[in-house]
Amino acid sequence: MARKIQFDVSEQPEAAPAPAPVADTPSRAPSLSGMARSLHAAAAAAIRDIDTRLIEESRFRDRLDPDDDEIEDLADSIRAQGQLIPILVSPVAGGRFRIVYGRRRLAALRRLGLPAKALVRELDEDQAIIAQGQENSYRRDLSWIEKAVFAKQLIAAGKSDDLVCDTLNIDQKARKAGDKLTGLSRMKQVMARLSPDLIDAIGSAPNVGRDRWYLLAQQIEKKGFPTGNQSVLLAALAEAQGSTSEQRFDRVEAALRQIRPPAAAVPLPRPASNPVVKVTRRNATITIASKDAAELHRWIADHPDLAVSALHEAQRNHQSRQP
Repeated sequence: MARKIQFDVSEQPEAAPAPAPVADTPSRAPSLSGMARSLHAAAAAAIRDIDTRLIEESRFRDRLDPDDDEIEDLADSIRAQGQLIPILVSPVAGGRFRIVYGRRRLAALRRLGLPAKALVRELDEDQAIIAQGQENSYRRDLSWIEKAVFAKQLIAAGKSDDLVCDTLNIDQKARKAGDKLTGLSRMKQVMARLSPDLIDAIGSAPNVGRDRWYLLAQQIEKKGFPTGNQSVLLAALAEAQGSTSEQRFDRVEAALRQIRPPAAAVPLPRPASNPVVKVTRRNATITIASKDAAELHRWIADHPDLAVSALHEAQRNHQSRQP
């Protein structure tokens, strides 16, 4: 369902018009105030030619897969017919501009070395973010993981949950009802469990929805892969050149199924009663009664060197955990 993005053009307050002189016949000249408003609106809506070198990218990335073929096709179309649809930019310091929407058109124009036909609007950052997110919904929908990546960037920049939901058009009914934002919550959970490198390696996967990404993230956490150490899963994609992002997602799923979760640590057997420890300036003695731990008693008797090594290892581990 398409939404309208409305940009208000602010107008300077007009001085009260002077009383019109009384005339015998009505004037056919248009109202000066009406003409001023028309000229102002026309100027605000004018399309400008802007050198693409003066246009900066948004700091919020919303696409994972650069579609080179699509940009090349778009460049061919512009070469043949000209740029039929303007891009939208917002002015920034130093006589430069920041792209709000029309990134692929801008990329095609840069390939051709042509200036960009652009509408210029004074937008604050939040307005530009909403316009950027909504424009993607109109043209080529972001995949679920692209939306999640976009949401993570906005949250990291200090943007509110309400702004994120408006930008991505999610959880609207829940917000009106005052319910939990489950859509945004799932995005946060997945992004907390998957490394950015792994997401980039898989790509946009437009046919992979929220539930499969969420299940993948759960399995990755269950099998003991923190976000900073998912190299084993990345290795599964090392020979995936030329495959689609959905196929790369399938490869990671298959690789994960082959990996067993880390075995739970087996607690060491403890003697039924506390050992007796006697420490002097020259010796340290640990006494364990055979009746309390017969197997441990026999093992120490057979492997005294390993028992001493185990004590040294325990000492090093303990010291390494000290602040």
